[in-house]
Amino acid sequence: MRKESITLRIILIAAITIILLIPLFMIQSLIDDRQTYRAEAVLEVSKGWAGNQNVSGPVLTVDYTKEIKDKDGKILTSNTRVNLLPDTLNYTVEIFPEKRYRGIYEVILYRAKVKINGKFNTNELSKTIDNKKIDASYVSFNLSDLRGMQKESQLKWNDKEYNLSAGLHTQNVLKNGFSSAVPIELNNSEYSFAIDLMVNGLENIEFLPIGKTTNVNVKSSWNTPSFTGAFLPSERKINEAGFTASWTINSFNRPYPQQWNDEYYDVFNSAFGLNLIVPVDQYQMTMRSSKYGLMIIVLTFLSFFMIELFGKTAIHPIQYLLVGLALVIFYSLLLAISEYFSFDVSYIIASMSVILLISIYVTGVYKSIKIGSIIFFALIVFYGFMYTILLLQDYSLLIGNIALFGLLASVMMLTRKLNWFDVLKTKAN
Repeated sequence: MRKESITLRIILIAAITIILLIPLFMIQSLIDDRQTYRAEAVLEVSKGWAGNQNVSGPVLTVDYTKEIKDKDGKILTSNTRVNLLPDTLNYTVEIFPEKRYRGIYEVILYRAKVKINGKFNTNELSKTIDNKKIDASYVSFNLSDLRGMQKESQLKWNDKEYNLSAGLHTQNVLKNGFSSAVPIELNNSEYSFAIDLMVNGLENIEFLPIGKTTNVNVKSSWNTPSFTGAFLPSERKINEAGFTASWTINSFNRPYPQQWNDEYYDVFNSAFGLNLIVPVDQYQMTMRSSKYGLMIIVLTFLSFFMIELFGKTAIHPIQYLLVGLALVIFYSLLLAISEYFSFDVSYIIASMSVILLISIYVTGVYKSIKIGSIIFFALIVFYGFMYTILLLQDYSLLIGNIALFGLLASVMMLTRKLNWFDVLKTKAN
């Protein structure tokens, strides 16, 4: 193929760039598939362990019989239920993380030692059910996945111990868990409770702030927690040895009362807690890096074009295509290697492989070590720039725009004395 005019070469380079978007999008689809496989691996592990846990309780529920008179003076009875939330509720939690593997995929599990204690104030409850017949009274605790219950626990209720039963009497407050029948007397206004649990879970644990005052204290040796839900910790400390976090939440911070009958309130909207996240999710980082793929291709092709423009040398469009495919396959290499090594190591291996490949190829094409060296250092700068953007996520937009502005300014300065009318009319030598 003959060497064509500069104008036609620009059109061909642009067309090749657009064509390269097809394999780039295919690689992004592959990244999504690998993320799906990881999610399936996590699900498989959770089937034999336990899932994400939402721990809460207790809710005191009293079923009683109410007598009313109709318009004829006849006495009728109706069964009524009232729910009461604790006056104070304290969670003390210690989390012991564990790493498990399903194939090449890492899954974070945990065992949590959960101590729950507090007290109920039944003054308002006594007014509600005064002179009524109490049919049943029980307390209910929430635990999302009962497979995570690792030991048989007992409830201490006013210093007496009571057995627990799996399942809930009603789901108008909590969704899943266990309960215990407890006695109450209308002349006693305070009831204390305490329970110790050992709970298995998967990555996430949350709590419900159903106390009039709720205090939560969590500690663990895991040093990369992600705090989630309706409330962030009031105090937290994270270092290499692990983390500690504490929350203090009062009843004004949640949209439901301390006591109600059969009305429905979604207490789970106020859930909060934490995730034990892997420090670097290689799939997320690889997907982010692939979104800069077009920029790397354009910058590399621009470098080649500037060499052609000033060096009076040219390469065939097929050679542009081969270089572009090498740039695209970087993301496939990065994805594959990062499933076995850390993202940082994977990035270095994949980028240096591609940089060396292109540099050696260009040296042979141009028959010039100087041009090969220029491309080598240019690619080092481009991939180093992309890695910096990936690390500085909060400032990626600012840094990216400053760098691109500087690059555009450099090209404009280098070509400011070119007469483009003459250049576009000439043949590439």
